[in-house]
Amino acid sequence: MPDTPTSNAKQHEFKAEVSAVLSLVTNSLYTNREIFLRELISNAADALDKARFQGLTDRELEGKELTPKITITSDKQNNKLVIEDNGIGMTEEEATRNLGTIAHSGTLQFLKHVQEEQAEGKRPDLNLIGQFGVGFYSAFMVADRIDVYTRSAHPGNKPVRWVCKDPGKFTVEPTDKETRGTRIELTLKEEATEFLDRWKIENIVRRYSNFVMHPIELTTIKDDGEQDGETKQVNEGSAFWARSPKELTEEDYKEFYKHVMGGFVMPGDEPLARVHASLDAPIQFKALLYAPGRPPADLFMEDRKSVQLYARRVLIVENCDKLLPLYMRFMRGVVDSEDLPLNVSREMVQEDRKISAIRRQLTRKVFKMLDALAEENAEKYAQFWENFGAVLKEGVHTDNSHHKQLFKLLRFRSSTSNESLRSLQQYVDDMKEGQEAIYYITGENAEAVARSPHLEACHAHGYEVLFMTDAVDEWVLQELKEFNEKPLVSVTQGELEMPEDESKDEDDAEDSKDEGNIDALLKKAKEILGERVKEVRASKRLRTSSSCLVDAEGAISRNMERILKMAKQSAPSRSRVLELNPKDAVVKAANQLAVSSPDDARLGNWVELLYDQAALAEGEISDPAGMVKRIQQIMLEVAKQG
Repeated sequence: MPDTPTSNAKQHEFKAEVSAVLSLVTNSLYTNREIFLRELISNAADALDKARFQGLTDRELEGKELTPKITITSDKQNNKLVIEDNGIGMTEEEATRNLGTIAHSGTLQFLKHVQEEQAEGKRPDLNLIGQFGVGFYSAFMVADRIDVYTRSAHPGNKPVRWVCKDPGKFTVEPTDKETRGTRIELTLKEEATEFLDRWKIENIVRRYSNFVMHPIELTTIKDDGEQDGETKQVNEGSAFWARSPKELTEEDYKEFYKHVMGGFVMPGDEPLARVHASLDAPIQFKALLYAPGRPPADLFMEDRKSVQLYARRVLIVENCDKLLPLYMRFMRGVVDSEDLPLNVSREMVQEDRKISAIRRQLTRKVFKMLDALAEENAEKYAQFWENFGAVLKEGVHTDNSHHKQLFKLLRFRSSTSNESLRSLQQYVDDMKEGQEAIYYITGENAEAVARSPHLEACHAHGYEVLFMTDAVDEWVLQELKEFNEKPLVSVTQGELEMPEDESKDEDDAEDSKDEGNIDALLKKAKEILGERVKEVRASKRLRTSSSCLVDAEGAISRNMERILKMAKQSAPSRSRVLELNPKDAVVKAANQLAVSSPDDARLGNWVELLYDQAALAEGEISDPAGMVKRIQQIMLEVAKQG
């Protein structure tokens, strides 16, 4: 085909908006240049779809016998990349209008937005080009010259050639193309010849256009003009997620899971559950999502992978984190909609109502999937919870509209579960007669909280205590005030009210009351400890331990203080309540000393050790050296008495 226009060529000037876009593309936007091929393939696929649809009603449409396909030719000898389709094609008037003007009313707004970003030193979002209907012009990022040969499928229209090698002008002239469709020849810039490499083209097609429903065939021509290998199809040509679940086996799903996870999964990493959905209202889309068998390495990273978003089987956002709530970021898979515009950018995704509609439907589907997994396969759900429970819990704090679904899915270890996970419903179903609350304890890990003296009263009454040991649990508890009308009560906060032992008669109870009077010690301990404690009181929660430290009712917990300090956040320490066990022998002896000899020097030492003991039970001693000295002093006194 001729390189220079003939005498029949009509010369045109680009409209102002096109010139501005071309200047922007050629001079400013060099990041992610490979998307030009995605844009041209998308245009070709649209042309094939239009030909197929119009052919259903237009009997005179030419080329109905043709098998729809897209061909890419890499011609290293002539430094050209060619993309061709046998779709609907264009008339002379359509080529002049479609390739020389931009009808989109938002184009000037787009240009203004990009210019503002550049002025602020930001890198403009290249995906916006496609959003504003100018994706064709992204080819100028890699090409010095573009030749378009096109023939309309509508009878009576002659083929035309559209040529642009000057950013401000283009020509249109007759040509001799024999079949319907469009052929785009890109004469590549010197710095863009990498796009003639077979592996480069194949990678781009498989990344962005692998599931375009029409076959994409690739031919490569070497520097000497000889064809390099055979012409072969480089895309799958059909969307796995668009197939009926009845056609697919478990092995099929596992194989596609590998594709979703980037082509490689660790041994033993099989999906725990999946959502394969096809919806028509309020928006048409198909989705195939997986709950991974192992936590992705980037789960807590800002630039983590997410769900891939397709529009008509063309990848438009590789990691679309707006399709599901943040607390469902463990899900991986694809969503494909016929109703979305091609190349919707990340900025547009945040505002697009269609995306919001898809998000609502997908969120319901994921909740339904997790409910089914929990009910039908407790072992797999336990594995899911170990992997992603802490992430899912974030939703309790951030998503009030789904509290009911989230509360149902929560799982915890407990004082009676023997390492197995317990749901809130299971806890309530197994509550002891007369038990009015759901008891819990927060802490660093299950082993530490299981040994806490704060559990003693619950143990004595046979009450189960939930272990909340994820950092996020402190925020969960701000929302989870009750479940099934049963309040949640911390065993480490406030005064723990417990029913009296029914086995005691009135005389025993009266004796116990007199025996448990340690007011003298409580008063003296407050004097000795001063501002280090908010209060010193007799404990209702201790049974075998001498002492414990308790958070004041409504105050920030010690565990929350620990978490905030680890995160380098401001967390001023607050005085706590020291509780003493009035039935403990050491406490009784100290009280007797406080009554008989309130100024005895030993009393201060004993009080300090009771305080140290309470702190030590929580793993925190502010003055370990002082504690050692106090222990040595008592040991010395005992030795002298012996």
